[in-house]
Amino acid sequence: MQERYGNVTLIYEEAETALQAPSPEDARIEGLVDGGFDCKRAEAPDWAALYHLSHLRANLTEWLPIGAQDTVLEFGADTGQLTGGFAKKAGRTVCVGESLARGRILAKRHREVENLTVYAGDPWKTLERLGESFDWIVAPGLLAQAGRYFKGDDPKRQALERLLRYRKAGGRIVLAADNRFGLKYWAGAADPATGRYFDGPQGRGEGLSRRELQELLEKSGLGDALFYYPYPERWFPSSLYSDRWLPKAGELNRNLRNFEGERLLLFDEERVYDELIRDGRFPEFSNAFLVVAGAGEEELPLYVKYSNDRAERFMIRTDIAERDGRKVVRKLPVSEEAVPHVQAMKRWEEELERQWGACGLHFNRCGLSDGAACFEFLKGQTLEERLDGLRSRKDYAGLTSALLDYRRLLTACAKGVLQPFEKSARFVEMFGNPEFSKAYEGTRYTNLDWIFGNLMETADGVQVFDYEWTFEVQVPTEYLLWRALSLYLNSREELQGLGFMAQLGISSEEERIFGEMEHHFQRWLLDGTVTIGEQYLHTAGETLPLPELLRERDRLRMQIYADCGAGFSEADSFWIRTEPDKEGLIRLTLLLPAGTRALRIDPAEGPCIVKVKRLLGELGGTYGPAWSHNGRELEREGILYTTDDPQITVSGIVEGTDRLYAELTVQPMAPDAAYACMNLLNRVRTAERIYQSAPFRLLKKLKRTGK
Repeated sequence: MQERYGNVTLIYEEAETALQAPSPEDARIEGLVDGGFDCKRAEAPDWAALYHLSHLRANLTEWLPIGAQDTVLEFGADTGQLTGGFAKKAGRTVCVGESLARGRILAKRHREVENLTVYAGDPWKTLERLGESFDWIVAPGLLAQAGRYFKGDDPKRQALERLLRYRKAGGRIVLAADNRFGLKYWAGAADPATGRYFDGPQGRGEGLSRRELQELLEKSGLGDALFYYPYPERWFPSSLYSDRWLPKAGELNRNLRNFEGERLLLFDEERVYDELIRDGRFPEFSNAFLVVAGAGEEELPLYVKYSNDRAERFMIRTDIAERDGRKVVRKLPVSEEAVPHVQAMKRWEEELERQWGACGLHFNRCGLSDGAACFEFLKGQTLEERLDGLRSRKDYAGLTSALLDYRRLLTACAKGVLQPFEKSARFVEMFGNPEFSKAYEGTRYTNLDWIFGNLMETADGVQVFDYEWTFEVQVPTEYLLWRALSLYLNSREELQGLGFMAQLGISSEEERIFGEMEHHFQRWLLDGTVTIGEQYLHTAGETLPLPELLRERDRLRMQIYADCGAGFSEADSFWIRTEPDKEGLIRLTLLLPAGTRALRIDPAEGPCIVKVKRLLGELGGTYGPAWSHNGRELEREGILYTTDDPQITVSGIVEGTDRLYAELTVQPMAPDAAYACMNLLNRVRTAERIYQSAPFRLLKKLKRTGK
């Protein structure tokens, strides 16, 4: 059977798909596609829509060097999440999947692509019927799904060896796998296959370790495969590292990606990643792997970074590649709309060099080749690396000195080309219409990315190696200073209160104004794009940090202080866990240290209502010792505490008492509720005092007499 959607043909065997019924999820996704839903322009209604329809899914494989004459097999194409990244580049693309409903979704969403054919039904039987081989086989889900089709020993190896029959001589195969030892799973993310915590590290999921995947490839005849490490994971990767280009400390700082459900947060993944990077063990703990077998190192980039979570006219990809033993940096458009943006980089290099070159500052040379802007790979130390070195040594005086050097460099270089700043229509479009309280100066061509990470000290002097955000627009030079320091301080909280803005001459009022300008600029860059960060806030499951879990666990524990003559102290305190009975009553038997004169019971670690039912000392018989509290009595309702440190102090302990019995109830309260109750209680008590006052009684008497 065949169906036609635009340029795309969908082919399926009725016998293999007759019993398939579209799932509610598939029907909903198809409805979104039919309605023209675009994840770039609207918040996804849920995780499923984001998973199937986000353009960022294609980042996993879009960068592959597929040529215009190449044939591509996408095995397990699903709804075409990756298809758009390479289908238009290839001479011919064949997508094979099991589900007819998802095949229709794929064909509909990529209906404008020519030379694309979609097959639905048993994927292995489809390949047998096709009987052809391909230059590229892209099969990211093969290993995770192998157990559905192959039984016995090592289904993954069976599936891989079977698929290799359809690769041309000299062809390439692309596979993906979740790392069962990925750091996010240790930190508290659930296993993607089972939905349970820690299944991967215990060997219960479908993921593979780095070693296991390497051994599988070698047994299957693919030992020459190159490993890539998608970050943050393989669903919406923004970067792909490799063994030839590993991440640096501080780069892996976007780790919350629990779109599909809740997760624990047991530690700070960024800090642990930094330690793993320093120890050379990042590949073992990457959250996912992408392997490319059959392609040589010269053919594939060392590193890939996507900047396509923004307006179409600015969507680009940055590669670091090695050609003839030399590294080169390439920036390529990811959308047709971004072609002028990339081509303009050559012009900006020339304009900025002409504007700033006289002061000895230079801009990384740019050339245009095959639609890419190509830059020299510079060697040296960036200003950001220099600042971080000073920061790690807590050399804040040196840090201040380096920042002042940066300001002198910027102002000295700009001195000869500065002009009085005037708001232009272009400025207002990009930065809003702020009200400045003083006059500023600016340059005709402005590189907004005068940030510390883009300034490199090389053997040939200081170079600006990235100037993508250059525009023919004036901005105050002080805004460039503020922007560089603001972006640096953003992820370095320990530096934020040390007054570095003032050191650069930026006033608090300017901080506010420049912050508003930056916000407007970022929204202008997005041009209505809903970023993955915004999608996360909208669709993510609950994040459960360890401290909060521990606080919940300890919600009803009590801290006991004994005064044996030296007063109450933390050193002489201890904790007890409490367990209310069915009626909510907590029964305590407290053994008292010898010489105990007083006892303090802290019934909770926050606002609460406490009812003390019984409090008895044991000395041959029982007696009721005197006690007090730091809350507010609610008569028969108990004691209301609005403090985070509620206390019951037992002061009337007779010498020789060896234990204390207590029966009480503890009802934790939200702080706002506790304060509301306290406010209401104060008003009631005030009303009671007025009602009992002599003037009020006289007024009531006069009122009765008047009647």
